[in-house]
Amino acid sequence: MSEDDVAQKLAVHEAVCAERWKQTDARLKRIELVLVAIVLLLLFGEGTVVEVIKRLVVK
Repeated sequence: MSEDDVAQKLAVHEAVCAERWKQTDARLKRIELVLVAIVLLLLFGEGTVVEVIKRLVVK
């Protein structure tokens, strides 16, 4: 295998990895948004946090 072959294969590998990383980054951002939405729904959906804060403020 010549030096040019290795350089070409490395360039192709880097391009493929860069594209895969873009896809992975997009998925991670989407997962992060879903997790934030779930946390917000758990905290404020039932009103439990709001009720606890009301009880602390009123007393």
